[in-house]
Amino acid sequence: MEQKRYNSLFWKISLVFFLLLAIVGMAHVYISYNSSREYLEEVNQRINHDTAKNIIENSTPFYNGKVIKPALNEMFHHVMAINPNLEVYLVDPKGKIIAWFPPEKKLILESINVLPIKAFIADKKKSLIRGDDPLNPGTQKVFSAHPLTMNNMLYAYIYVVLNGEKKQAESDTLFTSYLWQISYRTMGITLFFTFLIGLLIIRTITKNYSKILNVMQRFREGDLHARINLDSLSSEKQLAEMFNEMADILTTNIDKLKEVENLRRELIANVSHDLRTPIAIIRGYLETLQIKEKTITDEERKRYIDMVSQSSVKLEKLVHELFELSKLEANQIRPNKEAFIISELVNDISSKYHLIAHNKKITIDTFLSKELAPVFADISLIERVIQNLLDNAIKFTPENGYISITTEKCLNNTVKITITDNGIGIPEKDRERIFARYYRANNYTDLKNSTGLGLAIAKKILDLHDSSLELISSENTGSSFIFKLKCS
Repeated sequence: MEQKRYNSLFWKISLVFFLLLAIVGMAHVYISYNSSREYLEEVNQRINHDTAKNIIENSTPFYNGKVIKPALNEMFHHVMAINPNLEVYLVDPKGKIIAWFPPEKKLILESINVLPIKAFIADKKKSLIRGDDPLNPGTQKVFSAHPLTMNNMLYAYIYVVLNGEKKQAESDTLFTSYLWQISYRTMGITLFFTFLIGLLIIRTITKNYSKILNVMQRFREGDLHARINLDSLSSEKQLAEMFNEMADILTTNIDKLKEVENLRRELIANVSHDLRTPIAIIRGYLETLQIKEKTITDEERKRYIDMVSQSSVKLEKLVHELFELSKLEANQIRPNKEAFIISELVNDISSKYHLIAHNKKITIDTFLSKELAPVFADISLIERVIQNLLDNAIKFTPENGYISITTEKCLNNTVKITITDNGIGIPEKDRERIFARYYRANNYTDLKNSTGLGLAIAKKILDLHDSSLELISSENTGSSFIFKLKCS
């Protein structure tokens, strides 16, 4: 698959590159052809610049404003002796052709433009100047020209087309043959090596891009761990890094979606499981009340209603804690942090729990430092953490036991809060899963009001505060739960 994509990309780019080289080569041949032809014409005109002047110096075909036929014929024979390929025209000052050589040629134009002739005569730099070709209308050719004067009076111009039809045909044949030879040799070698070097460069580039395409294909097919690793420092490296960043973001989002989906499924499973017991109790006692409505005693009625009431309270608490934990795990709760004195919060909470602890004959002692800096946290969420830890301590502490709450300053600008009890402790084998959902100690039976979610909720809240919940426990001796909060 990778080799196929590589070959496809490589040959597509190679074909485009070859076509571009071919176009450039043809353009080069065309420009070279025109430039060479122009150069040869300029050379030819410079070499034969005085041809018309030399013709006039050897003969004078005018006398008293009239053409002398014998002198004209003599001039034409002289031209034939010099170069039979020349085309010579006798042109009056307005451009009308009076006579021409060779006479067998069929004249097409009866007059020509004299402006190029005047420019040629006036030009001292011997620049390239083209004029009309009387035998080929619309064609411009190099020429030589000279005025024919007598007694300072202009009678006519001698206009010599240097590349006659015969010479032009021979010149075109030879020049085209010469150009093709040059093109075959120089352009062929140049294009070959240019194309070869281009292929090497294209191969290097497409090799990196084929690797990128291969990783993208793997990612699309489900390999979410596929990443591009290139040593290049060019634009391919930037493209690879951008893909890797996007892949990381997509993978993270997919993991979050999976986590939310798992939480949803787990929530549904837990709700259906944990709600079944209190609902069954409520339904059972209500059905009993309906069946024994006329025979039940007042004492039994009161006991049944108390059981229904207790089950409904547990049901309400369970539903509340389930949704609270689910929101925390789905990151739907954001802490509203503010500065407050943690010792004051601990003192208020412990005061509220004194009555509950007193009913179970448990003592709650607080050891609160008065020199603590304010902590920066969500006061309602931290209150929930302390309440859950106290609930947990009271449940697992026997009668005549004690619970202590301590606040103290720590290093790294933090405050440590410790809640200790002398309860049943936690077996070593259970300590790793103590903060999991629905954990309940197997060696303690008085858990009818426990949902098993308190420690899991406390840990999630502390995670939002970049803190952790530590456990120090000894079986049948007690446990200590410790967490730290940053100072403001």
